[in-house]
Amino acid sequence: MKAKIVAVMAVVLGLALGAYAQNMVEYSTAATHSAGSVAAAGSALNKATKRISGSGGGSSNSPKLWEAKPTAADQKPAKPTPPAVFILANGERFESSSYVLTADSLNVQQGTTQRSIPVAQLNLPATVAANHERGINLQVPKNSTQIMLSF
Repeated sequence: MKAKIVAVMAVVLGLALGAYAQNMVEYSTAATHSAGSVAAAGSALNKATKRISGSGGGSSNSPKLWEAKPTAADQKPAKPTPPAVFILANGERFESSSYVLTADSLNVQQGTTQRSIPVAQLNLPATVAANHERGINLQVPKNSTQIMLSF
């Protein structure tokens, strides 16, 4: 009788965890749930199994859930990318995170203002170098079939 109760509880808890995992995959909520909440659910399953089976030792047939411990890299928030810097041939510098760069023009959103600048007015080597220093791999399109976006 005890073995049947353990088996039923294991199946119920397994289905619940399976539904939770499926929900995370189907609705892309994996990024919004911490690894700790998943580990806590696994820990609860292991504790419930031990409590039902009695002594905590369980039998070799009792289900066990492996818990993945979150690493330090998992818990660090993502570092925001700095805005790109653009340097014009006349020396003017400005920054923007929202831009479209084509082989012919640079369209930049600065606050509520939209600005269109011909690529010929950009100091391309200085612009690429300044962005490289910031850790931004700014690539200038070579022809009209390429485009670089940032939003």
